[in-house]
Amino acid sequence: MKRVQQGDMHAYQEIVQRYQRKVYRVISTYLHNREDALEVLQDTFLKVYTARSTWESRFSFAGWLYRIAINASIDRFRRADRGHTASLEDVMESQIHQSATVAASVDPLSKLRGQERRRLLEKAVRRLPQRQREVVSLRFFAEMKLEEVAAALDCPLGTVKSNLHKAVMGLKEMMLKQKGVLDYEQL
Repeated sequence: MKRVQQGDMHAYQEIVQRYQRKVYRVISTYLHNREDALEVLQDTFLKVYTARSTWESRFSFAGWLYRIAINASIDRFRRADRGHTASLEDVMESQIHQSATVAASVDPLSKLRGQERRRLLEKAVRRLPQRQREVVSLRFFAEMKLEEVAAALDCPLGTVKSNLHKAVMGLKEMMLKQKGVLDYEQL
């Protein structure tokens, strides 16, 4: 990032390539529409470049980047027309195409079950309270350490741990309610 602050466009391109997938996954926990998520992704990296002089090396770059992405996502969500939403299938389809978690050799029925589980989990994450969603997004989708999440959200480590615990328990409860759906699929 220090090179980017000096105007090095190659360093900027490296940052975009290194972080774009993880940032997109964080953004997509806020926005249900793929086009909106891609637009916010683009806005995030534009903001990184235009605000490059405000980043200080004593702070985590990843934390600073994800905070920009989260703020942009929240702003877009607030401005969005609540009546205009994409179907969950459309949103998740783009995620599934990018996901390499299911091996190609898996039979089609197992692959379909896995996709449905991911859809239900994504939906459950979106229903979490904002702070819990932020912690889950940064911890699991951005693959940040708990200390990095605390720095990115500018809150104590204990608060991050508490929110993560509450989020996991909430997700577990929501997924157990969906257990009937998952069990039905396996018939």
